[in-house]
Amino acid sequence: MTDKKVPLGISIITILMYIGAIIDIAMGIFMVLDKNSLSEMSEFSDSLFLYYGIALIVVGIIIGLMAMGLHSASNGVRLVIAVIMGIKVLAGAYALIFISGIRLEGFVTALVAGIILYYLYGDEDSKAFFS
Repeated sequence: MTDKKVPLGISIITILMYIGAIIDIAMGIFMVLDKNSLSEMSEFSDSLFLYYGIALIVVGIIIGLMAMGLHSASNGVRLVIAVIMGIKVLAGAYALIFISGIRLEGFVTALVAGIILYYLYGDEDSKAFFS
């Protein structure tokens, strides 16, 4: 852990990442444990729910580790998150411009990703934290 004070924006992003990780892991565990009931209620097989549940658990663990790295001033994690947010900005802008049914969702996606990018690279406190 770094001895630098973590900026508010980075703390908020980290907390949201931890929440997302916990939700992914919980949903993955639920799918693995309840795969038979889920397959009975849908056209998908129980093995599909098993694999999807395992994938959610793995993704949740990765997101949790990335949150730890971001909070510890890891520039590598910062870059990975920035690339993902850049893709989300582009996808949101594409939806906003070209897909009339999800314009609002595209706008919100691009806006939130843009705010995260700002707190990763534009905020003076964040610049100092990651230097």
